[in-house]
Amino acid sequence: MEQVIKDIGAFAGLGAFLGLAILSLLYFSQARDVRRLREWAGRAPERDAEEVETTSDLAAERAEELRQIEEERRRREESVATERQATTQREVRRQRREAGLPEQTRMERIRGRFSDGIGGRRLPEPRFIAVAVGAVIVLGAAAAVGATQLLGGGGNGEASKSAVLKPSQIEVAVLNGTNPPVNGLAGTVSDKLESEGFRVGSVGNSHNSFTESVVMFKRGHKPEAATVARKLEIHKVRLITPDISNDTAGESVSVVVGQDKRDFSG
Repeated sequence: MEQVIKDIGAFAGLGAFLGLAILSLLYFSQARDVRRLREWAGRAPERDAEEVETTSDLAAERAEELRQIEEERRRREESVATERQATTQREVRRQRREAGLPEQTRMERIRGRFSDGIGGRRLPEPRFIAVAVGAVIVLGAAAAVGATQLLGGGGNGEASKSAVLKPSQIEVAVLNGTNPPVNGLAGTVSDKLESEGFRVGSVGNSHNSFTESVVMFKRGHKPEAATVARKLEIHKVRLITPDISNDTAGESVSVVVGQDKRDFSG
């Protein structure tokens, strides 16, 4: 009996060991999946910006395709209708000649004289006018849809976000991009930003020289960059480049002061 108990205990210990090993593997696997999910969620603003840009481009391309298709269809219809009208008129005139009547009726002659009185151009048939109006309406609707998607896809959202941003919510790096470097220029600009309520991060010199000052931003932080640019009266705003990103300490917005601001006094 004691031997049976010992054997059962040994098997129970081995089973417990295997269970703990499996439980550990499941725990580490779950932790890895959770970490990947957090990293994926952290990139959500970048994905949203890319999707908005892609949707806007597709909307513009689709509107242009609709316009070209409608224009081609209108040209074909006009060509067919013109040919059909000419054939009908020739047949009617032939029949009138055979019957000993004038080729044109009184209304046709009046209309011809009226057309000649406005530059020699014949007035279009009413059905042609209706087709042209329909084409204009379709094109206008397509353009309105494209414009709505383009304007609603990101521009208005950035403007509204920029309007509610407070300077204290924005951390800015300031780099001196003049060559030769103007001593204290980056510090003067950083003092200006601090006086406006911005949080100033790293301050130093850029490894590259700039003729024109620029405010650079990381993806998803364009509204913050626009706010900083307005305060410093800098007109150039663009996505941050790798070299400038290396010169900063990871701030979302970086001001590179160029030759045009070498006399900046705040």
